[in-house]
Amino acid sequence: MFECIKENRKCNERTVKSIALFLVLSSYFITAIDGSIVITGLKRIAEDLQLSSVSLSWVQNAYVLVFGGFMLLGGRLGDTLGRKRMFNLSLMLFGFGSLGAGVAPSAGIMIAARFVQGVGAAVMAPAALALIMDYFEGEKRTKAVAWYGSISGIGLCFGLIIGGAVTTYLTWRDGFLINVPIVGVMLFLSVKYLLNADLTKHRFDIIGTLLSVAGVFCVIYAIDGASAVALWLVSGIVLLTLLVHAEQKAPMPIMPLSLFHSRTRRNAYVARALLIAALMGYNFFISEFMQDAFHFTPLLTGLAFLPMTITTFLGAVEVPKLVHKYGNKKILYVGLSLVLLGFFLLLSLTVGKSYLYGIAFPMLFIGIGQGLAMSPLTNLGIEDVDKRDSGAASGLVNASHQIGGALGLSLMTAASNGVVDAGMRCHIGMAVALVCIILALGISAFPSMRYLYTLKAGGSKHR
Repeated sequence: MFECIKENRKCNERTVKSIALFLVLSSYFITAIDGSIVITGLKRIAEDLQLSSVSLSWVQNAYVLVFGGFMLLGGRLGDTLGRKRMFNLSLMLFGFGSLGAGVAPSAGIMIAARFVQGVGAAVMAPAALALIMDYFEGEKRTKAVAWYGSISGIGLCFGLIIGGAVTTYLTWRDGFLINVPIVGVMLFLSVKYLLNADLTKHRFDIIGTLLSVAGVFCVIYAIDGASAVALWLVSGIVLLTLLVHAEQKAPMPIMPLSLFHSRTRRNAYVARALLIAALMGYNFFISEFMQDAFHFTPLLTGLAFLPMTITTFLGAVEVPKLVHKYGNKKILYVGLSLVLLGFFLLLSLTVGKSYLYGIAFPMLFIGIGQGLAMSPLTNLGIEDVDKRDSGAASGLVNASHQIGGALGLSLMTAASNGVVDAGMRCHIGMAVALVCIILALGISAFPSMRYLYTLKAGGSKHR
């Protein structure tokens, strides 16, 4: 009888963990594809709602700015109010935002709906990553994080395919409305299976919350949309500097400074931002190039990303085994090196080159490199974090992701501003991406190089 009870407990525990992983991956997937679907549908949205260029930019900016700005707050809310509660709230906000965007009759309602979507995504992303830390340990956590890391790249690529198909055969509204039933199923599973953590009374960090939201918002807006770039960037830096001072005294800081004590974690946040900067700009510029130079339809453009989608998936599947054998850092170096090779090959892309050799071949290296690099970066970003700060650490991982994406696209757009030729625009964008990956690889490898130097210096002393 006792054996049966034990067996049932194991089965129930396995079921709950499987559902938790499904919810984590699904949440990341719907936020990843959402951005891609909007990119493919922007032209139709502008025509149907009769949007000006400024209003159209805010359809995207409202989501990106709020997603990034509320990320640190979203991470800490999960720590203080419970992961399940905040995850369920985030699903409801994202669902309502998707519904509002799907039925929006005007620019104002559309932008407001995207704002709500962004708040939902900002709470959802760190809560989802923290759920992995709650439900999995050791090698199983490494596997779960590997899947989590792969979903970002796969979601972006599938989003382009889904977005292209929806835009071509249905309407852009369906791209938003498709989220509603998915969110409904996820909410049902979350309510039924996820466990509620015991609430502990904490004095909430009001000052830190306001400074973090305002500071990150200003930085992202400076990168992605502001006309007075210097003013917004300086304001963001001042607010984030004040945040650091405030967090030194806060009893339950929204951004625990202890997370930055580890050089490994610090470098992981920066390297992740640089990697996503390269990849986000790459997705945009290569999509634009294929439609301008090769005259691909939105659907064909999405399908053209399949080589990267498949290799990203294959790389991510192998990560747990490779990390177990060689460690996170070595696999990260290999992954970033492959991405670097892919972007180097793209520098020779011209209008006269074929899709197969000019784009698909470099995509293989970028895809498998991305699949190998994302999981180690996530692992290193949450390495040795106290369980009570897991949401805050997850928030930092995701904040660096969002800031990196906005930074990459903005830098590439600024660098190629005024260039009419599609081939030259793409060449400039890929050169910027290449520099980002070189910096990411250098920052990631720096501690190891310093360690080797110390070892050599120590050895020479002994001799």
